[in-house]
Amino acid sequence: MKLSLALIPAFLVPALLSSPFAGAEPTSSDTELERALSSFDVPGIAMATLAACELVEITVAGEADIEAGRAVAANTAFEAASLSKPVFAWLVVKLSDEGLIDLDRPIAEDFAYARIEDAGNYAKLTPRMILSHRTGLPNWVGDTDNPGRGDIVPFNSPAGKAYSYSGEAYELLRAYVEDQIGMSLETLFRTYLGDVMPRSTFSPPLPEEVETSRGYRAASQPKSGRALDVGGGGAAGGLVTTIEDYAGFISHVCKGNGLSLEAQAAMLEPQSPVPAGQFPAPTSWSLGWNIMQLGPETFVMHDGNNGEYRTMTAFLPQTGEGYVFLTNGTNGGDLILSLIEAMQ
Repeated sequence: MKLSLALIPAFLVPALLSSPFAGAEPTSSDTELERALSSFDVPGIAMATLAACELVEITVAGEADIEAGRAVAANTAFEAASLSKPVFAWLVVKLSDEGLIDLDRPIAEDFAYARIEDAGNYAKLTPRMILSHRTGLPNWVGDTDNPGRGDIVPFNSPAGKAYSYSGEAYELLRAYVEDQIGMSLETLFRTYLGDVMPRSTFSPPLPEEVETSRGYRAASQPKSGRALDVGGGGAAGGLVTTIEDYAGFISHVCKGNGLSLEAQAAMLEPQSPVPAGQFPAPTSWSLGWNIMQLGPETFVMHDGNNGEYRTMTAFLPQTGEGYVFLTNGTNGGDLILSLIEAMQ
């Protein structure tokens, strides 16, 4: 799975890689890419390629909204799904870097959370455990379409002992950070990343300059489309973003901008090993990122699944090569993997 720009098909990367993206029109859909969309029954896709940590190309194809007959464009908003987590994690690491949050201080010492009743395990939870998925909490509990749900969140395993991917834990950390800092997630996002991702948001309304998309369970069934959900998933999955914005964030992280060298290294340090067999190579979670070791190279990545929206991003810190994929169909994950395989 080594990402090599020389091996990426022509429809993903233009011939001239030497000029960074500087507001030019995105590459429109290629016939081969249109065939891939049709084959996987995915309405639309937006892709970005980075080299030397710089955005070099945006490619869009297909439809953002089948009912409206609107094509995907560079300013089309997609649900980032779990690509929201690395953005939130970066914000928490930034607050830690500024001495405003202690990653290793138990949350229970400063914050009561009504949805957790297991006081013994709760007393052990720290922001670091949450960001590296070592809480013992389940991914989700109750009706995830209801952001105000009050279902009790149980511990499936002892806190801090083993890998356990959890969106609920990220929502706990969001509530804690908002309480400690006295700002909403959206205000924190605007304060620290507003210049990097000006067309993205965790809370309504959408910026005026973006166009909405719809998510589809099957492109052949237009009535199955659902409206873009702005803010419904909070820190764990509530970011709405455009391809240029998210690529800008990856560039920001890849360059180490905004963080001290120590904080940047800590954010990308593997901390929670994932059991063998879940990935094709040894993999661990760092603070908000999935770190896969591919021979001598370190592959930093995350994917996202909000049902009708499937997303993925990855970059190689050693070379600054990377990509971002945003799709609005449930088969988008399979489509993305097929495109990555074409890069080998």
